[in-house]
Amino acid sequence: MMFTTSRVFLVASLLLLGWSTALNLNFSENQAMPRVGKEFSIKVGQQLKLEGTDLQVKFSGVPQDSRCPSNVNCVWAGNAEVVLEWIVDKCPTTVTLNTHASSGTANESKVGGYRVKLIKLEPYPHSEKKISPSDYTATLFVTKE
Repeated sequence: MMFTTSRVFLVASLLLLGWSTALNLNFSENQAMPRVGKEFSIKVGQQLKLEGTDLQVKFSGVPQDSRCPSNVNCVWAGNAEVVLEWIVDKCPTTVTLNTHASSGTANESKVGGYRVKLIKLEPYPHSEKKISPSDYTATLFVTKE
């Protein structure tokens, strides 16, 4: 079977149209661009740019989660560590925030001229269900200093 130039062009055009449509659908399903002064959620592996800034954040993961499962009575509430990679004015910085702020841990940090606070980490542990590392979503709040 011989392909003519017009057939190759038609097939390539249809493939590109389908690809761009898929990209647009994916983009429209995403949340609005996060902003300074407004809470936003980010999933593990996701990278976001904050609207109107040079600030970008990537949620690297949760290396430790010892929070007390919701269906268990514990002596201590536990803690989860959230690792975020920030880029401010092209300078990368890694920040670890905690769900349980104490004398040795913090739930907020300074990044460039901004302050970032971990509001919550989901899902919350349950003794009968293991959390996959890719299931985590962090809610953050960023303010300008």
